[in-house]
Amino acid sequence: PLGAVGLGIVLTFIIAAVFAEQVAPYSPDKQNLRHRLEGPSAEHWLGTDYTGRDTFSRLIYGARISMMVGFGAVFIGSGGAAALGIVSGYLGGWSDKIIQRVVEAWQAMPGLVILLTILGIVRRMDNVNVVFAMVLAIGLLSIAGTSRVIRAQVFTIRHQPYVEAARALGAGHVRIIWYCILPNVFPLILVTMTVGLGGVILAEASLSFLGFGPAGEPSWGQMLSIDGREHMRRQPGLAIWPGVCIALAVFGFNIFGDALRDTLDPRLRQR
Repeated sequence: PLGAVGLGIVLTFIIAAVFAEQVAPYSPDKQNLRHRLEGPSAEHWLGTDYTGRDTFSRLIYGARISMMVGFGAVFIGSGGAAALGIVSGYLGGWSDKIIQRVVEAWQAMPGLVILLTILGIVRRMDNVNVVFAMVLAIGLLSIAGTSRVIRAQVFTIRHQPYVEAARALGAGHVRIIWYCILPNVFPLILVTMTVGLGGVILAEASLSFLGFGPAGEPSWGQMLSIDGREHMRRQPGLAIWPGVCIALAVFGFNIFGDALRDTLDPRLRQR
């Protein structure tokens, strides 16, 4: 049941992000100073901000930024982690030692500081997509930690009898990795992708809260930082609703990832 609840939350945010123009009742930039800082009403379900923009519409368009950054960064991070973890775990020996020393140095770097530095440089450059830069930076920084989990699984799989049989029949390394290793590691990759989405959404919200998100576009972290902090006493919903969206998104992806892990792992499924 919790997995179904998580899937429902995830699908709700994905649909809102994809069909934001059809779902949102107003444009996220439409201003109406006559209705500034109003509470919930029939016209504005969650109230308005300090320039009269509809809060509900801005939350829906903010879901688009979070989903774009989340899925983009997770695909980059999981793809790189799968390649690095499979190669390191399958080859072993000196290759594994060299790769793991690089991974350990990679993990030792302060992630938030590096993200702030990269985005600070990108924001000063002309004709650069900040959202794409955010996706690339978060995705690359998430490779190291996930690769160690995949590497541990590959260590177990490479000594299985069917791998030894494939090697005895003359199968090459690429064929063994593609047909024997990858299919058995893919459920783990899928679960780490689902669980990692929550962390990426939190990272995007943190960067937007600190002012390093895409300028001029609504995002949940930016709404918390600009609208929520300055006008929380007069209109508490400006701080409450973006926080609720972030919490629901992270909660939904986490419990859906846990349910997916229980389904794909035979030992947990039997239990």
